[in-house]
Amino acid sequence: MQILKSIIIASLVSCFVACSNKSENFSARDKASALNEGVGGGGMELEATTVELTAPPVEKSVAEGPKNITERKLVKNGDISFEVKNIRDTRAFLQKIISKHKGYISNEKIEDYRINPTEILTIRMPNSNFDNIINNIGLQVGEFDSKRIDIEDVTADFVDIDARLKNKKQLEGKYQELLAKANNMTDILKIEKEISLIREDIESTEGRLRYLNNQVGYSTLIITYYEKRATAGFHFGGKMVDALSNGGMGFLWFLIGMTQLWPMWLLGGLIWYVIYKIVKHRKNQKLQQKSIQ
Repeated sequence: MQILKSIIIASLVSCFVACSNKSENFSARDKASALNEGVGGGGMELEATTVELTAPPVEKSVAEGPKNITERKLVKNGDISFEVKNIRDTRAFLQKIISKHKGYISNEKIEDYRINPTEILTIRMPNSNFDNIINNIGLQVGEFDSKRIDIEDVTADFVDIDARLKNKKQLEGKYQELLAKANNMTDILKIEKEISLIREDIESTEGRLRYLNNQVGYSTLIITYYEKRATAGFHFGGKMVDALSNGGMGFLWFLIGMTQLWPMWLLGGLIWYVIYKIVKHRKNQKLQQKSIQ
C-alpha cells in the first residue's frame, strides 16, 4: 500500500512539472508571435503597435572591419627648391615632365623680381609617379637647395572609416525593415527621422572616405625654382635707361593725376573769369570818371 502511494505521488509530480514547462514554452512563443503580429498588423489593435527605437544590433564581424590588410594606404607630400640658369626653359621642361607622369598644376605663383625671379608650382600626380618626377627633376637640375618628403600612413583611418560606413549602412537597412513593418503613424515618423539622421551621417562618412581615397591616389609636390641674375658693378648705362624709363612713366602718371582734378580746374577758371570781369569793370569806371573831369 505504501509503495502504491509513492508511485501515485511521483506520477502527479512528473505531470505537474511537464505541464509547467509546456505553459512556459507556450508563453514565450505566444509573446514572440504577438510582437510580430503587432508590428505587421496581423491580429492586434494599432494601439498595441509600439516599435522599440533603440539601435538594432550590428554584426560583430562588420564592426571590426577587415582583419587582413594587404595594402598600406600612404599619403605622400613634399617640396623641393633649386636654382636654374633660365627660368623659362625650366618651366617648359617641368611641363613636359608633369604631363609625362600624368600630373597637373593645381596652383602657380610667379614672383618677378629683378634680382632673382621665382616661380612656385603646386602639382598633383598619381601616387605611383611621385618618386619618378622627383628623380627626373634631380637628373636635370643636379642638386636641390632643399628637399622635404612626408609620408603619412592612413591605413588605420581608412579601415576605421570604411568599417563605420558599413555599420551605418547595415543600421539603415535594419530601420528600413522596421519601417516596412510599422503601421502606427507615430512610429513611422520616428523611424523616418532616425533614417534621415543615419543617411546624413552616411553621406558625411562617404565624403571623408572619398577625400582619403583622393589623398592616397594623388600626391602633392611644391616646386620652387629661381634664377639669380648678376648685380655686381654700377652699370651706368643701364641705370640711365631705367631712369629715363621711370621718369617718362612718372610724367605720364602726373598728367593722369592732373586730368583727374578737372573739376578743380573748372572751378578755378570760373573764379578767375569773375575776378577778371570785376577788375576790368572797375578800371573802366575810373577811366570814365577821369574823362568827365
